[in-house]
Amino acid sequence: MCKKKSLFFLILLAQTASAETLRLSVNDAIQMALSKGAEAQLARSARERANVSVTEALGGLLPQADARFMQTNQSINLATFGFTLPGFPPVIGPFNVTDAQVTAAMQLFNLAAIRHYAAVKQEVAASSYDLAQAESDVAAAVARFYVLLQRADAQVNAREADVKLFEQLLRVANDQFSAGTATRLDVDQARIQLARVQQALLAARNDRENARVALLNAIGADESSDVLVTDPLPDRVDVPPLENALTSAQQRPELRAIETRVKEARLGLEAARARRLPSVGLDFAGDYAGNTTNDMHWTRRITGAVSMPVFQTQINANIARASIQLHDAEIQRDALRRNVEADVRHAVLNVDNANARLKLAADNATVAEEALTVARDRQAAGYGSTVEVDRAQDAYRQAHEDLISARAEAAAAGYDYRRAVGAMLPGEHLP
Repeated sequence: MCKKKSLFFLILLAQTASAETLRLSVNDAIQMALSKGAEAQLARSARERANVSVTEALGGLLPQADARFMQTNQSINLATFGFTLPGFPPVIGPFNVTDAQVTAAMQLFNLAAIRHYAAVKQEVAASSYDLAQAESDVAAAVARFYVLLQRADAQVNAREADVKLFEQLLRVANDQFSAGTATRLDVDQARIQLARVQQALLAARNDRENARVALLNAIGADESSDVLVTDPLPDRVDVPPLENALTSAQQRPELRAIETRVKEARLGLEAARARRLPSVGLDFAGDYAGNTTNDMHWTRRITGAVSMPVFQTQINANIARASIQLHDAEIQRDALRRNVEADVRHAVLNVDNANARLKLAADNATVAEEALTVARDRQAAGYGSTVEVDRAQDAYRQAHEDLISARAEAAAAGYDYRRAVGAMLPGEHLP
């Protein structure tokens, strides 16, 4: 049994030694998530697919050419074509035919294809904005996980400080009991308080581990690594006036993407309508053929064609479908504009509220510390009671817990504001 325990501790020590400690600011965490995260990589793949669509649409406007070389051995039944030649058998051949062919075609003017190409180019622009939006969403999620770890670290530090404080209070109670100035009840109360903060410390450490794993998973890092956050929780979050925030939010990538998609839908409608118009094309066919290589001759055909649809029911259906798509895109744009304005207004209100709560929490923590000092002094002087000290200690712990929560909520509100105004990514500045 002793050997098994020794082996277990050796393995545990080896795992601890191999674990890496990452020093991360919130920008570092966001950059790691953008480079390794699945959401950002999928958004980049969508942009590449849009680039492929542009190449396909451009192909409809460029010349198309094809070349073939054929060597044929065949026979012909003249009766199949209604010929009967006296003195000739009904089947002629077999004989060889050598044929080299070149064909080419080009659209000289096709307004529908031109409009379609322009619409697909808008989709490429929209996919770039979609990528920026996906990166902003990833950054906002990582910032949230970062705040959770910041809060967990602050709670662990506060609980460790509480344990040290209440260990000291227990020693004081024991000393006072030995000196005859305190009762056994005072000692028991101090032990109960110490047990409470020790349990709170265990819970805080567990919360910290959960927050660490969640952040490492979000940024695609090794989940066995430890994390040292380098950004402190804020004492206040300052934001510009609401008017500046609303102006800056108009550059959010989802708004620019929907504007681009409205243009795409409008060009798609124009392309559908343009299919009613004539198109001009040029075809070329060249043939170098003969029964043998000695009697091969070059022939060619150049054709200019003007084509116009006379009766094609699918054109009207495509126009109606494109009109509905444009209508839907405009509705989505207007709704998104309202949602973005609501996001900004909510974010500004949340920041103001978080700052007010943070100030109150800080003031309350200061008062609670003073009240605990007064209660301890009164008890030491023989004027206060154990109940009074006990209540002051509970108020002290709760006040510091509220302060940590208020600072974390202020930090989260600040990141929500940055996302609302389109300044979530590293390098993007507030208005």
